[in-house]
Amino acid sequence: MDTDVSPIELALQKRLEKLQPKTKSSGFLRGVIIRQSVRIDAALANGYSYDEIASIFTEQGIKCKGSTLQKYHLQEKNKGKESTIPLLKEDKSANQTKIGQSEKKLR
Repeated sequence: MDTDVSPIELALQKRLEKLQPKTKSSGFLRGVIIRQSVRIDAALANGYSYDEIASIFTEQGIKCKGSTLQKYHLQEKNKGKESTIPLLKEDKSANQTKIGQSEKKLR
């Protein structure tokens, strides 16, 4: 049996021993994007692209693609556009009365 360890294997072993536990939970990236939404809007208004903003996230240790950033950011922005005004139900009896009154005025 060969007991010699290759330099590649030694490098791999050292790298694996240095790994820190992951602390990011699911939804971490989405949460960061939501919290930074106003600043992302400002960067976009200043002419930066989603890819350029995503590279800043990556530089700070938050792995992110421009397409993912755009998707999460736009989903968050569109949440606010949903109408909270309830639809009014039409009262047909009141409508019929108005039509009858309008017909009388025309005669």
